[in-house]
Amino acid sequence: MKILGIVWEENSTAALIIDGKVAACVSQERFSRKKNDERYPKEAIEYVLKAGNIKPQEIDLVAFATKIWKPYYILTRRYSTASVEDYLKEQKDYWYPRLYKHKNVRYLDVFKDKLDLKQYPYDWRDVLRFIKKDDEGVRSSEAENTKFFEDFRRKVVSEHLGINAKKIVFIDHHNGHAFYSYYGSPLRGDVLIMTADAWGDNISATVNTAHKGEIRRVSVSRNFMLGRLYRYITLYLGMKPNEHEYKVMGLAPYAKEKYFQKALKVFQETQYVKSMEFRHKVKPKDLYFYFKKRLEGERFDAVAGALQKYTEDILVNWVGNAIKKTGLNRICFSGGTAMNVKATMEINKLKSVRGIFVCPSPADESQAIGAAFVVQALWCKKNGINPDKYIKPLSNAYLGPEIHNNEVLELIKKEGIAKKFRVTHGVKPEHIAKLLAKGRIIGRAAGRSEFGARALGNRSILADPRNNDIIRTINEKVKNRDFWMPFAATILEKRAKDYLIGYKECGAPYMTAAFETTPLATKHLRAGLHPSDLTCRPQVLRRGENPDYEKIILTFEKLTGVGGLLNTSFNLHGEPIVQTAGDAFRVFKLSDIDGVILGDVLIEKDRK
Repeated sequence: MKILGIVWEENSTAALIIDGKVAACVSQERFSRKKNDERYPKEAIEYVLKAGNIKPQEIDLVAFATKIWKPYYILTRRYSTASVEDYLKEQKDYWYPRLYKHKNVRYLDVFKDKLDLKQYPYDWRDVLRFIKKDDEGVRSSEAENTKFFEDFRRKVVSEHLGINAKKIVFIDHHNGHAFYSYYGSPLRGDVLIMTADAWGDNISATVNTAHKGEIRRVSVSRNFMLGRLYRYITLYLGMKPNEHEYKVMGLAPYAKEKYFQKALKVFQETQYVKSMEFRHKVKPKDLYFYFKKRLEGERFDAVAGALQKYTEDILVNWVGNAIKKTGLNRICFSGGTAMNVKATMEINKLKSVRGIFVCPSPADESQAIGAAFVVQALWCKKNGINPDKYIKPLSNAYLGPEIHNNEVLELIKKEGIAKKFRVTHGVKPEHIAKLLAKGRIIGRAAGRSEFGARALGNRSILADPRNNDIIRTINEKVKNRDFWMPFAATILEKRAKDYLIGYKECGAPYMTAAFETTPLATKHLRAGLHPSDLTCRPQVLRRGENPDYEKIILTFEKLTGVGGLLNTSFNLHGEPIVQTAGDAFRVFKLSDIDGVILGDVLIEKDRK
């Protein structure tokens, strides 16, 4: 069975599943070079079909993530082009008048200068007429809205691929998260599945159980506010919502707990957990102006520290209660809130938790896989097949386009690279490891690109993790990141327990969990740890998962005794991770990294 999964919203993405196995998955941003590109993922769709050697007519079903869908944010390019100023304008000119003055303000009027009608499918006239009719007071029911935009999306895909519109189905948002979380993980059998995010199909959090191939929803929350709260505190701190939440999380450990008690109390006075439900002591009318007023005068780091502590406490209590209620202690977690690796770390510390697993990039981009998994599981059930046995867990996250030798050779010729830089063909792992041990910073773009927000060796910048000074070098000369942000590390699986405290059986292969670290990690991996609390967000590289990358680390270990490397994403700040050899070479030229590996070719700057 061949299933195409599509997400068309923030960070639009396409995935292809063939007979229960994910063959390819990639986000549109990797082609357009616009971070979090929300436009229809035309190139991503065409790539995954090509990668699976599938013609459109061979597709059995198209699984679209999310039933309730309106393209306001897509038409205004909110995720890929909006600035902090735009988000402030949204609060002041749209939400405040609506929530506090009860005015019928039209979103597309507020952002008429941002309207992009030139994007695919180019003809948006019917959509704009429907939206205008709705905004003018002729309110459509939710069912009418859902049907109109399902029909619109069916038409776009049907015309793009030349397939029957009846092949296109729509999947509940949180089912997509739950099925991705479970079937993408190595866990099978009796498992507790948690999903949490800002909002999707009128739900913001769910508790589910997996048992004998059946996933059953046991609790639903429509008022979980942490996903949206983190978004708007990010804005309050002067950073971009829907993108810079990780900066708030990175800032939080610098705040001393005794100094953020007042800010913490502001958060604690709102929502709390009872059993598996979220309740309010005080329900804020909104999540920007309410907290802006009450947090005024609090230091920026205290606000970040308080928010993170509050987030951890809420999620730990919620998961702990779900464990007591269901009796299950192996956990899968997905949704945008699952991107908070420090909260996941605190959940993992619970004595009742046998293991917690978070699949790569569990925010909405993963719904392309999740929606396809839902369809695949339903097909299994219809045909009397146990989906636990039929649907294959992700064996790795290398699901995007591959860099081929002919691409590299053409680039070298076109750019005259051999005349400007030192070029080594057929470069060996030993050579790379020696350069890294000497303090060189090397970008690696080889093999298939990783799906999601984390670079896992194939589109990574690599360095010696012992050298703490290298953080400043990479930040100033390559990444241009905020000084407080940590880097990550790739660690050989055989060394995981040498470096990580609380490492459990289900592993941590995707940089989606954090751990406290051992004294040896402080010595060996210092530059790959958080500078303040010395935690690590690792890629624990399983044996045989990425042989060429693994050989570099193994050789580095022989030279230095260190079983890991500093690993950060190969991109300039604010840009998507590099995809092609050309993308990688551009970053090499515009930054101060010492060399770039393209396939098996090393290009170096002459430091003489």
